[in-house]
Amino acid sequence: MNHRLIDLRSDTATCPTPKMREAMAEAEVGDDSSGEDPTVNELLEKASALFGKEAALFVPSGTQANQIAINVYTQPGEEIIADASCHPYRSELAAASVISGIQYSFVTADRGVYSWKEAEDAFHPTAERAPRSAIVWIENTHNAGGGQIFPLEKIKELYAFSRNHRISLHIDGARIFNAIVASGIGPIEWGAQCDSINFCLSKGLGCPVGSVLIGNKDFIQEARTRRKMLGGGWRQAGILAAAGIHALDYNVDRLSEDHQNAQRFAELTSGIPGVRHVHKTTPTNIVFLDIADTGKSSHEVNDLLKSRGVILSTFGKTMLRAVTHIDISREDVDKGAEALTEAVA
Repeated sequence: MNHRLIDLRSDTATCPTPKMREAMAEAEVGDDSSGEDPTVNELLEKASALFGKEAALFVPSGTQANQIAINVYTQPGEEIIADASCHPYRSELAAASVISGIQYSFVTADRGVYSWKEAEDAFHPTAERAPRSAIVWIENTHNAGGGQIFPLEKIKELYAFSRNHRISLHIDGARIFNAIVASGIGPIEWGAQCDSINFCLSKGLGCPVGSVLIGNKDFIQEARTRRKMLGGGWRQAGILAAAGIHALDYNVDRLSEDHQNAQRFAELTSGIPGVRHVHKTTPTNIVFLDIADTGKSSHEVNDLLKSRGVILSTFGKTMLRAVTHIDISREDVDKGAEALTEAVA
């Protein structure tokens, strides 16, 4: 009997494929803290060239990439212009306040997307009464926005706004390759509209661990010192970097399959009594469901799902999230929707 769990909690649930494991096993390694790991260096050259930037840094996680960027760009007592559901605010344990001593100036946003006019309303040029604004922060795709893609045209306007006010624009691109595949807009074009960007290897790209932070040489040099401060000065990291190189070569285009599977899951669950879709569209690989009208809590439903071999993420009392990825097939999606129908009945 097959007891495999259909894990729809996150695209971080992915496991390396046999070919990725092969690449990891054969990786040439050195001391990355000294810049001497050839496989890490190959990954960084590949990533920076993809986005048209000068340099890059390999870090353990997207959270560390975000916190390094914040720390480089800000001084204590300054602020970030961002939406209130952005990852650093919602999911990083107040790290920006603890590590960098900053706060947020929130914009009005729809699924994480906002305009330069909304950024202007949140902007504070000097630190007389309010903290000085130091960064415009964009999340693309947006996790809490149900995988929403931040339109490139809006980012262009925000980048012009940031240039005009002489502050930095950073893209938290943990899932930027989902945006790239879904929009058909290449990485060079996204990279041209920001000062820095990071992406996760350990989400849709299927690697076991790691993120890449990209920017100009001065920014990355500063970022490297912050990485060391935060305990991220790893050694023979080429084993992990080899997975990243393999992912960039083979796992990007296939993200469209994840998007199709997420759309199918959204369609299959749209008619379940008591289940409401939080967002009207499914642009990439994330689906949020509100089950309040079933009279059951998200934890109760998830326990019932687990007994049927399926698991989703729980958010609060009545919210569930499903994320499709390389280890989720169309058949898994169908079984997941069927299990949810039974669990809320």
